[in-house]
Amino acid sequence: MPPSLPFLRIPKAAQLVVVTDLEQESFPVTQLKKYFQQRDFVILSPRDFKLRDWKKVDKNFKGFIYLEEKENQLFSDIQPSGKSAQLVEDGFKIQTAQWQEIPLILLLGGGRPGLIYAVNELGQKILSYQGDEIFIPEVNLEQSPLLPYRLLWTWDHSTNWCLEQVGIQEIGAMNYYSKPPEGFLEDYYRLVDFMSLNRIGGVTIYGFLRDCHGGIEAAQKLCRYATDRGVRILPGVGINAYGGIYWEGNHRFNLTQWLRQHPELKAVLGAPAAFSIPDLPPLWFPENQYTDTACPSKSENARYHEEAIAWLAETFMIGGINFETGDYGVCQCEECSRRRKENSTWSLRDMALLYPRLFSAARNQRQDLWLVSEAYWDNLLNRQVLQSLDELPDEAIYQFCFNRSYWPRLKTDLTREYVQGLPRSKNIFRTHMGSQWNRERYELVADRFAEMMQLAFKSGMKGATIFGEVSAFSVVNEINYLAFARFGYQPTLTWEKFIEKDLSPLFGGKLAAEIYLRLLTVPSQGDILSQAIGEAREMSHSLSGEQYRRWIWLQNRLMKKKAMVID
Repeated sequence: MPPSLPFLRIPKAAQLVVVTDLEQESFPVTQLKKYFQQRDFVILSPRDFKLRDWKKVDKNFKGFIYLEEKENQLFSDIQPSGKSAQLVEDGFKIQTAQWQEIPLILLLGGGRPGLIYAVNELGQKILSYQGDEIFIPEVNLEQSPLLPYRLLWTWDHSTNWCLEQVGIQEIGAMNYYSKPPEGFLEDYYRLVDFMSLNRIGGVTIYGFLRDCHGGIEAAQKLCRYATDRGVRILPGVGINAYGGIYWEGNHRFNLTQWLRQHPELKAVLGAPAAFSIPDLPPLWFPENQYTDTACPSKSENARYHEEAIAWLAETFMIGGINFETGDYGVCQCEECSRRRKENSTWSLRDMALLYPRLFSAARNQRQDLWLVSEAYWDNLLNRQVLQSLDELPDEAIYQFCFNRSYWPRLKTDLTREYVQGLPRSKNIFRTHMGSQWNRERYELVADRFAEMMQLAFKSGMKGATIFGEVSAFSVVNEINYLAFARFGYQPTLTWEKFIEKDLSPLFGGKLAAEIYLRLLTVPSQGDILSQAIGEAREMSHSLSGEQYRRWIWLQNRLMKKKAMVID
């Protein structure tokens, strides 16, 4: 049986009319052009499109592409078969059709993220080149994520996506920023590009505002860049801790500046600032301005933070805020001790005292913010500890962190019935797995990330957050990120299908991908590593481009491991 004819063949130098309300320099339009190299694009608004006589067209004209990030109103008579619900923000539709006997490709998103995902789906998986011609088959595709919240978490000082700069750090929670001032945008532009391409919805940034890497101006540039690419920026803010809203600098919303002016509002910590994670030795913080902490019971501090949150939401095109009250000690003053008996490194009661008014301050400026409240770690299955969350607004997203040592219990005991009984309705995971905090910053944890997203979907959690500090140039981290992204958007995916569809093209085929995964985890023994290096070298011989680069990266990793083996 002969192959079916393509819906549209687009020769070199053909003209395509893109109908959209978007600016010509907007990211969805420029990204679309990248997939149609050496084609002539004409950009028209829907209004101008209606005024044109399409019976008289250029001889090279081949068809329309309609870009819309809301609802299809221009071609409302052309709808996918069957009645479908309104698209969520990062859902999309792709449909081919004929309009007045002219080929039409509809790329529709529920919002900017969904439209970008549609453009990338068309460019990466649907169209194909045969010689100089582009072939597009008939398409009627609709996709939406089964888990709405897919986030990365970062500190500015240890986020290393631009690798050709000095000052790189790999661990710490209160570090100086040691890179050049331009390093902040160099790192995060690259991270945002990867997220936009791989359907990861937002990134939390602690250290979002520092004078030494550009302050307000650099942060505004990053927000504009990310918003155009469908990625939400969530500044990480410390309420009464972690530098406040403006992490470091000469600014009124820097907590240190505030407490220098009002020393009577400082917290009284019962022990030196520190925290302990089960999979890491205790981490002590040096006494400096980074550990300054304010008393949560003082009404002046509450008003100060309320004003700061309103300023943050008004000044920047942020997509959300990640809230913490600090995890390195709680105030032990008389007023706080009367109000609550907790004597740990964090307090859910302090959150309940302050967060409702802070959430309102943020929402008054931007209605669509993702307000993420850290609920701290290894406590998701302790219903008694979580009772204080009853006092917090249901509109927020509650983020439960867990460590590698807690994961086996979570896999076994977390059920849909339990999640339905949690105090609030929007709950997500955050994990230290695959990060320096569980000694896995450069380790393969993709299978655990896949299982985590499947558990989230099965149990009724709404998504998850992982660390995103390491560049995807590190192939093991690239694999981890892809597993998180793919299983987050489609948790019904199988591991076998993930290897076949997502990893095979990266390494030269399905068998090559399976070999690569095996070689990433060989024991650190000299003879085994020597054999693995030879196998990786052999696999790379017939490859080129990025496939070859990934195998060379693996050889380097194995050689480094071998060099560290002590005979």
